[in-house]
Amino acid sequence: SSSNCAGTPGGAMKVVRDSKFRHVFGNASKENFQDLRLSSKPLETTGIRGNSKFICVPWEAGGGGTLAVIPSNKFGRLPRDLPLVSGHTGGIMDFEFSPFSDNLLMSASEDTTLKLWQIPDEGLKSHLKDPVLTLEGHGKKVSFCTFNPSAENILASTSFDMTCKIWNLAEQEAAYSIPVPDQVMHVKWNYSGSLVAITSKDKKLHIVDPRQSKIAVATKICEGPKPTKVEWVGNPSSSDECNTLITTGMTSQADRQICMWDIRKMPADGTEGGNLTTLNVDQGTGALYPFFDPGTQMLYLAGKGDSNVRYFEVVNTDPYFHFIEAFKTTVPQKGFDFLPKRCVDVGVHEIMKGLKLESTAVQPISFRVPRKSEAFQEDIFPDCVAGLPAMNSDDWLSGQDRQPILSPMKPGMQKVQGSGGAAPAVVSVKDLKKQLAEAQEKIKALEEENAALKAELAKAA
Repeated sequence: SSSNCAGTPGGAMKVVRDSKFRHVFGNASKENFQDLRLSSKPLETTGIRGNSKFICVPWEAGGGGTLAVIPSNKFGRLPRDLPLVSGHTGGIMDFEFSPFSDNLLMSASEDTTLKLWQIPDEGLKSHLKDPVLTLEGHGKKVSFCTFNPSAENILASTSFDMTCKIWNLAEQEAAYSIPVPDQVMHVKWNYSGSLVAITSKDKKLHIVDPRQSKIAVATKICEGPKPTKVEWVGNPSSSDECNTLITTGMTSQADRQICMWDIRKMPADGTEGGNLTTLNVDQGTGALYPFFDPGTQMLYLAGKGDSNVRYFEVVNTDPYFHFIEAFKTTVPQKGFDFLPKRCVDVGVHEIMKGLKLESTAVQPISFRVPRKSEAFQEDIFPDCVAGLPAMNSDDWLSGQDRQPILSPMKPGMQKVQGSGGAAPAVVSVKDLKKQLAEAQEKIKALEEENAALKAELAKAA
């Protein structure tokens, strides 16, 4: 139960808070994806990803090294011989769709590589073995990969080689490699893509400033040994409020807890500091994954192995968290993720759309504000992240900061991605070798021609 959550009876409920989101409810859609044969490999990542076109889950074939990418409208029972993304030689530890193209998928593997895949609009018709590009450079298995939310072709990854690398996909190389002190448990870019938050096995939160190639500040975040997770919170319309984060972890008494931190108060030496508040949630055992929606200032907590999703309103003064409700089911979740905000159905006042991963199914969950009016509800749908890059990789590498491009949510006014989603303009190694061989042939021919002309000139003289 969530009896000691802020805002539950006996606590802060004596006065009813005025809020548009007090009555938000979760709703499991009638249509879902069934007969999934999921990989049994335990992952530290969310375990499922989705966008407006596809959902992606790790599949049981190939020792955890394959992914199923399913068109998001192909509900019902999945065929046994599903075409898979199957180019890795080791288990896949993390995967994520590009924020700027629904057709691009990045995977991080135990085989020490990261691979970028282009998924056709209609989904896979046969096994996909050839990636758009492969990133090589980590010395051990790659634990996480995540795209920069503002700059195109910039990606962060972490590995058991104790580094966080920032890749420029346009050049297929690591632009920065920052040592981290312990095995990484979670990785998140901040809203504008200027900093990377990392939680690690040393029970600390580290704020990486990639373009300075250093960990700027760090703090101890919990006592318990279980994996910690992190999410940035704050109001993007006020840059002053983009300095806060949520972490989840365990107390020494095995209570699950959420904490809020202010990076401006965190110490450079990584001791302890910057805590704004700590809330004990329950006695659960699985890692709690935090998801924050800037538009509604709501935080969702989905625990692996739980059969509920709790949600809160986040405010910038004490008590910081107001517990609203928990969406409860009878089936535990193996993973949970939310679609980009641009994918919600504003017509039914849907403010978030989640994907709940069960043992053989994916169940979409819709979080809605109950309102009778069928008109577009401007007050609950401020502009959201459009899914368009605010700058290119060179701008970002030169030190520029830009907030993500926003789009109105009113139907007919949304800014949309180009169709098909272009992969980065990269040349494969095979093509490069071919071009090099052709160039060398040409040089040889020109040298021979040059020698012949010199010989003729010598004769003429």
